[in-house]
Parts: sequence; C-alpha cells; structure tokens
Amino acid sequence: MNGTFIISYTPGKYFLQRLNGTTKIILLLSSLCLIMISFDIRILLPIFILNFAFLLSIHPKWQQIRGLTYFIIWMNLLNIFLMYLVTPTIGTNVIGHETIWLRIVGRYVITPETLFYLGVRLLKVCSMFVSSLWFILSITPSELGYGLYRLHVPYKICTVVSLGLRSVPDVLRNYNEIKNSLQMRGLELDSKKTPLLKRLKQSVSILIPLLLSSFEKVERIADAMDLRLYGINKQRSYYTYQKPTKNDYFIRSIAIIEFLIIIFYSGLILFKHIPTIWYP
Repeated sequence: MNGTFIISYTPGKYFLQRLNGTTKIILLLSSLCLIMISFDIRILLPIFILNFAFLLSIHPKWQQIRGLTYFIIWMNLLNIFLMYLVTPTIGTNVIGHETIWLRIVGRYVITPETLFYLGVRLLKVCSMFVSSLWFILSITPSELGYGLYRLHVPYKICTVVSLGLRSVPDVLRNYNEIKNSLQMRGLELDSKKTPLLKRLKQSVSILIPLLLSSFEKVERIADAMDLRLYGINKQRSYYTYQKPTKNDYFIRSIAIIEFLIIIFYSGLILFKHIPTIWYP
C-alpha cells in the first residue's frame, strides 16, 4: 500500500517486531488495563513514557501515522473542551476542594483542580493511543491470529480476525479502482467542485459495487476453506508460530509486573487506602 498503510503484513526487523505474537498481545493488555484503572499521574506518566519508547523503537514512518495522530489529538482536545463546557468544575467535584484562579463568567471558572483532572484524562487517552499504535505497527495479521490462539481464543475467531485484517488492502484497492472508473465516466467527487451532501449521495454509487465485490470474495474464501475441510478439528497449527525467546520472556516479565501493579492498586482503591485520583 505504497508504504503508507498502517497495518504491517511482513515481520519487521526491530526488537518489538521480532517478538512472539502472544508476547505482544500480553504486553498490550497489561498496559491498557493499567492505564484504564488508574487516574494516578505517578503511574500514567511512566507507562506513557514506556509505551512511547516502545513506539520509537520500531522507527514508525510519520506519513503512516500522521493522519491518525492528528485525528486522535484533535478529537480528544475537543472532548476535553466539551467536558469543560458541560461541567466546568469537574476537577473540583472529583478532587474535593477548589482553588479559583480566574472567574470567566457565571459558573465558568479556571481552577488548578479542573486543569489537573482534564490533563490526567488527556494523558490517559494519549497513553492508550500510543500503546495501541506500537502494537498495530509491530504485529502482523498472522501473528495476531496465532497469538490469540495461544491465549486460548477459539481458532475460528482468530481466523476471522486474521482474514479481516488481510482483506483491508484489497477492499481499499477495489474502492480506488471503482472510484477511478466512475470518475472517468463523469462522476464528480472533487471537494472544490461538488458540495458535501452531493458527494455523499454520489459515494453510494461506489459503495454498492464495492459491497458486491466484497461479498463475492467472501463467498470464494468460504468455498476454499470448506474444500480444505477447515473447522473439522478442535485444534489447529500455525505455520507462522515462533517459539518464545529470551526477549519474549523479558517483555512478559514487564507485563507481569504491570498486572501485579493493577492488582495492588485496585486493592488500595477498593479498600479506600488511596483516593481515586491523586492530586499533589
């Protein structure tokens, strides 16, 4: 996909990319769980730095992640802004006390508690995005399939996930071919010449043949799998499976530490030994 597609289909050469698929999934799950349960910046900041280091270690190409990064940043800044508009004292309500720095108008005030809370929420989202991004860039559909299977996910579900990711480039290629052919026949999709609503209506003429061609390929794949007696056994093997190495065990030890932190931190919150959000 001209070097800009975010999903990898061949194993990479960097440290994370050479890991076992199961190891990558375990590390992702431990990171996401730790990020989701915590509102403590003392936990979120180190985990963000760790996952950002993982992302940098695979040397991502900026043209691959630029659009997605801009979209995530702007959407979450908008989310933070709307959250403040709806509840301008949300930080005060959560933390429990208020220090007014500036009163704008009415109930809209600027407080360090609200700024801190919104900053922590933004850090949580950024941490989850960075964790997901290094995972997507470092794993292939085949690795994801056998990685899930080694975690005792039914292999039929693993196959659906793997085939779904493998079919994405074909769908995009068919979309571009159909769009180009219709534009040659007079379909106008230029944003400078056609209003948005008209372009949306005209896009239907692209989606219908795209869906028909996709259904035809699905039927062809299903027939091929039936001819190969897929699904008659309770287990299956993966030719892409690779045994865990010392690097895999090292990364899994990091994931285990994160799971232990999750259990310990959840217990402290459950028994109210620490507040839900830490505020300096």
